[in-house]
Amino acid sequence: MKICAFIGDLYRDYSAGIVRTLRQLALERGHHVDVYGNCSVPSANPLHAVGLKSVLSLPRLQEYDGIILCSDTLTQGGISKELIENLAATEGLPPVVSIRSIDDGFYSIVPDNRMIMYDMAKHVIEKCKTDDIGFVTGRNDLTDSQERLAGFEDAMFEAGIEVKESMIFHGNYWITQGPQTADFFIKEDGSLPEAIICSNDYMALTLMDELTLRGYKLPQDCMITGIDNIDAAASHIPSLTTSNIADEVLANTAVDTLEKIVNGESVDFSISVPGKLILRESTNDSDKERDVFDAYRKLDLIKNTAFDVTRAFVLMSARYVDAIAPEAYHQITMENLADLGFFRRCYLCYFKENDRCVFGYIEEDGKIHTCDISFPNDRLLPAQFLDTDSGIRIFLPIYYKNEVYGYGAFEIMPDSKEFVNEKLEFILMLLGQAINRSHLYSNLFEVSDVMNMYVRDAMTGLLNRRGFEKNINNFFEDKKMKTPIAVASIDMDGLKYINDNFGHSAGDDAIKAVSECIGKAVGKKELAARMGGDEFTVVLVLSNPGRIGQFIRNLRNHIKAANNEHKYPFQLSASIGTCEVTAWEDLLECMNKADKAMYLEKKTKKTRSS
Repeated sequence: MKICAFIGDLYRDYSAGIVRTLRQLALERGHHVDVYGNCSVPSANPLHAVGLKSVLSLPRLQEYDGIILCSDTLTQGGISKELIENLAATEGLPPVVSIRSIDDGFYSIVPDNRMIMYDMAKHVIEKCKTDDIGFVTGRNDLTDSQERLAGFEDAMFEAGIEVKESMIFHGNYWITQGPQTADFFIKEDGSLPEAIICSNDYMALTLMDELTLRGYKLPQDCMITGIDNIDAAASHIPSLTTSNIADEVLANTAVDTLEKIVNGESVDFSISVPGKLILRESTNDSDKERDVFDAYRKLDLIKNTAFDVTRAFVLMSARYVDAIAPEAYHQITMENLADLGFFRRCYLCYFKENDRCVFGYIEEDGKIHTCDISFPNDRLLPAQFLDTDSGIRIFLPIYYKNEVYGYGAFEIMPDSKEFVNEKLEFILMLLGQAINRSHLYSNLFEVSDVMNMYVRDAMTGLLNRRGFEKNINNFFEDKKMKTPIAVASIDMDGLKYINDNFGHSAGDDAIKAVSECIGKAVGKKELAARMGGDEFTVVLVLSNPGRIGQFIRNLRNHIKAANNEHKYPFQLSASIGTCEVTAWEDLLECMNKADKAMYLEKKTKKTRSS
């Protein structure tokens, strides 16, 4: 069976759990699943949802045996509404099973949200000494949020407790409202309600963290509960009382339902899935399986991992800054994707005016290819890359704000624990930004001109500091020197004197004259850069033992010839220091040594002249 699945927020525990289960079922039962979705939403601007929507229009729906829809994970910018309308208007649409949401005209697999929250609220009410209980709703526009509020009201009514609006904070189902939620529930005397029941774990954990930061002790000062049993609920300190609506049960039921429909069997149009209370420390319940020391170790690991991820983001961003030409950011993107290590194969595709093209792909052995392979608009991939074997493939958009450029197709390894993480999302975001920047420059200049302006000094034509940093890498491979090199630090003598006595225009002429002399003294495989002001750096290839001395003599001869030829009202002069590079790790130290040697020569000249 070939299944199409629409799932958003793929980095969240619920969506990730659905995809994991679909992958497992696909491998076990011989199905092929294509997932079309998105990661997080980087902008609140609804116009920017265009990029997120684009990937949902990719599949030819009639080619699938069934569709699984997770509409409550695709709520940004009206995405789910538009998707549902498009599905309903499609002729020859295969059966659609909607998970965790009731969408008109489709089969539905839904948690019994009202009963799940009723059971949770009833447990909390029985533990409380008073009727002082708060409630955090989910998003008002979502059916499951309304159902969970109704379940809370059922339990409170049964216990004879009036539900007032002052007891309810209207949340957003996410982690962004911790401070506002805490402010809402903290009373004038600084106390808290006896308990706060939250409509999901994200809001509960965020509230717990905010209250802990403010000096409250949990559950002593307030019991807090959630729903959904995300991974962090068990590892949190204190662990969170929640309810398990197993995503594997939802996904299993959805696939079972599709299989029965395809086989002509009768199925219910709506199937309810019960939840199960999981009692933990946040309600003063015993957590027998809890290992506090193990929890602290996991928290420490999470902290270290978060630091590593943040550092990786910084390093990745730095690589894309210099990547203006398509071949540069294509290569960087493929290298970053290969480093993730959880793709069997992946393909990156552009939308073009009359067709599409693959501009890069990674083979099963990890080999990277940048290319330009065209294929028709009605295909997801070129014929040679189409693979409908059992397993799962994820399609994610490549875009920047409201500009859509293409998509990535990622075939996940059968045994991979991960398939979408922050790094993948960040790579695609950086790629979209790079494409946008390249298109912007192309509209203003030729890309080659932009690259030249970007890495070369406008006054002298030599490399600038950015160009030096970019090109120095060419002398190394895997941080090992390809050939022996040395660095030379060069500084003009007397620039201040020239500026003060003959004007800054004369000073600029002197800088350009010295740079021309440096350019004449370096070889074709060597490089010269103006690092700023009257400071220059040269990389020399030590093709013979006397190359350093040869360069110094040539430079001095060229400067002498320039003085004789142009008859300047001043004397061109430069101080030079050199150092042989021993290793990539010592490059900066060698540059510093060359600087010191240059300044020593400059100091000696001043001493002699005085």
